[in-house]
Amino acid sequence: MPCYGYARDLESNHESISKQCKWAILLPWCAIGYLCILLAFLNIASVSSGSLIPSELMFYFLRNDQPPFYAFSQGSGNYEKPKGFKVVALVPFSSHERTVILDCYLQRNLVHNHGLLDGVVFLPQTQDAASLEWLTSIVEETPAYRISGPVDDLVGDSMDDGAMYIQIDGDVVFLEDNAIPTIVKTKLDHQNSLFVSANVVNEAALVGLHSHPGVTLPYLPELHRVPQTAASHFQTGNDWRASNLPPWDGPADFKVQKSFSPPFEGHRWLPSSDTEANQAPISASVYTKDGPGMSHWTVSAQQHYSFLHHLESGDLRRYKFPMWVDPVGSASPNFMCFWGIDKNDVRTAIQNNSSKGHDLRAMQETNQKTRHVIIDGKGLVSRYSTSSGTGGLDSTDLLQRYQAYAQEMVCLKTS
Repeated sequence: MPCYGYARDLESNHESISKQCKWAILLPWCAIGYLCILLAFLNIASVSSGSLIPSELMFYFLRNDQPPFYAFSQGSGNYEKPKGFKVVALVPFSSHERTVILDCYLQRNLVHNHGLLDGVVFLPQTQDAASLEWLTSIVEETPAYRISGPVDDLVGDSMDDGAMYIQIDGDVVFLEDNAIPTIVKTKLDHQNSLFVSANVVNEAALVGLHSHPGVTLPYLPELHRVPQTAASHFQTGNDWRASNLPPWDGPADFKVQKSFSPPFEGHRWLPSSDTEANQAPISASVYTKDGPGMSHWTVSAQQHYSFLHHLESGDLRRYKFPMWVDPVGSASPNFMCFWGIDKNDVRTAIQNNSSKGHDLRAMQETNQKTRHVIIDGKGLVSRYSTSSGTGGLDSTDLLQRYQAYAQEMVCLKTS
């Protein structure tokens, strides 16, 4: 069973607490609440006047290094593959440079490697010859892989009503070990749900949750290229570990603003101190008018480097939550589980996945009266999205870092 926050010990449930003790506990929290309201008012005023309280000070008042809540399971073991139906991954494919990373995770989750996936169906969404040639080669090497024709034909005739499908975008570059098992189990536990979406980092309804201080960390772009002779193996994209990055060094008045452009190809984002946190794109977007905005590529870069930091530290709990039924915002279509019999109801998500950020809100609202949409927060997924503009994320070394992690920790050894 999921556990949240903390549980009081049994003895304390029988303790008698005086009214004076209750007031002694309550009064400090009332004072803190009043202070928070006052600070929020002052911050609103400062946005319009720019004079009452600086955003740097506001950042420290609102910062919380603890995750918003905890989600974990006690006594959970391996989840055995359910019997009586097939589990098939649908993978919209547009770039071999990104899907080569996902391939390691797909291979690891195939049935013959003790995973849950009976098969993988690729849905080509590119005319790039090199990418299509790569796709053909891996399908020929893997009996459980196949390539589909047009999406309309797949949705119309080829999908098995009794099979469970997991749409996994081809740009997904990280799957937690339990991502597929937990989304399958949640779908089975909630049979009447329309679909179950995974905990996809910084996407759709989860952008705000994943932007909390303590989840996102103060990473800033390096401003000058390091000569190859001075850069060690551990300071390049050949190594995914954030702990091997040098500290950020730059001018004290530097801030990532709307007009910020990539400093050079292959640049890294480097850890900075807490005193420089207000210079990073996320806090600048939240607390100032000159920030780049939450859809800017710099925000994605900060999110990804923060994620790799937590991945190395074994601290992915900061992103997790138990379950979110009928989220206020759109659920991500980039890792979603549904039954084949519901293919017509989720057709929008399958057909429009190539838009990389298609809003499923209308579809969710249409079905919400009778069918729930669920975001399962227990298994994490990270997706490399370039929808915020060309030349942004691609100018970083993030893909190389995700590939280095997959090669070291995920890809099956064949020799």
